[in-house]
Amino acid sequence: MNILVFDTSTDILAVGVAKDDGSMKLRAENGFRHSETLLPTIERCLSESGLELKDIELIACTSGPGSFTGLRIGMSTAKGLSLALGIPWVGVPTLDCIAFGSKNPGCVTVPVLDARKNRLYAALYRDGRRVSEYLDNSIAQLLALLDGEEEVRFIGPDADLFADYALERPGFIVETDDPERKLRGLSALAELHYKEKGGAKDDEGPLYLREPEIG
Repeated sequence: MNILVFDTSTDILAVGVAKDDGSMKLRAENGFRHSETLLPTIERCLSESGLELKDIELIACTSGPGSFTGLRIGMSTAKGLSLALGIPWVGVPTLDCIAFGSKNPGCVTVPVLDARKNRLYAALYRDGRRVSEYLDNSIAQLLALLDGEEEVRFIGPDADLFADYALERPGFIVETDDPERKLRGLSALAELHYKEKGGAKDDEGPLYLREPEIG
């Protein structure tokens, strides 16, 4: 299945084309200019993949949590392309995409997004399965949830917020962010969701963990 995927939930815009042969082309752009750069980045990514929009069979975007404005841009673009091309689209929770493929036995994986106001968006995963709610917590609250865990891996674009704690806590590991892993997770989870439940409904909206605001 040829799938167009994009993540607009953070300041880094990531776009990928996952081809039915398992290969993926990826482009990433820095800065909160998603409304200006998303469509041109999609065009470049498609060109580098040797595909056109007519070859795409499914569109997938991250549904949140993340930047309120970024999520709206991503989801409205997915809906617009879906309508124009007559193909389905799917939204996938951002934290699930980041955590996808992390299956270290005995380890808790924690994808981390900066939620501003001294808070974080996060969730806890064991053996590839989410074992907590999607969280909007302070660092202290998240650390309290992890008290007693022997091995914890912090991943995602803002995992480095835990770098100092990792120096003091044996078993705490901060991994370098990997946009390609997130997009591969988005692609795999979107295809699975589509096969099990079909495409998203017209009225589906972003996953917000607090009241929407600009940013």
